[in-house]
Amino acid sequence: MRKFLLALALSGSLALPAASAQTVSANIDVSVPFPQIVQTAAQVVNLLSQGVRVSFLTPASQPAATLSSGGGIVVNPATPAPQVTYVQVMTPIPGTSTVIKEVYPLATPISTSKPVAAQTIMVRAKNGKLVPLTSVMGRQAAWAKAPGLQKKRGQMPPGQLKQLCKTDPKNALCAK
Repeated sequence: MRKFLLALALSGSLALPAASAQTVSANIDVSVPFPQIVQTAAQVVNLLSQGVRVSFLTPASQPAATLSSGGGIVVNPATPAPQVTYVQVMTPIPGTSTVIKEVYPLATPISTSKPVAAQTIMVRAKNGKLVPLTSVMGRQAAWAKAPGLQKKRGQMPPGQLKQLCKTDPKNALCAK
């Protein structure tokens, strides 16, 4: 019987499955991504501890809410309009009575009656680009801590004079 099966297998009339090897590979990602919102919430609290103050303004430029030191938004109960369209960022320069103050329109108006996280707020810069509020706050905090930058021509936060000269090269501050 063995000879018969062997003869059939060699002759090809008995189809035996061919031996094949299969390779199985698996990619395992062992990194643990931390949620971005936790990191930016900590960044907001850090910037607020450096002296940056944020106020949310109504269309009539009335303060409707402020950003508390813990990163939460505190609504002004005396404000009749619950919707805000502007944000004002202020940072005092240490050792002086000077305050850096900038007002930006919000990318989309927000309602103070709904919960909103400061790290998700986007503002519209002068060039029309959308910029995170935390970016504006960080730039001002860096400006307030760098007294050498304040003595430069134009006395503007880093990059602001450069942007001004790009958009308006005939400005008196841009002339050397």
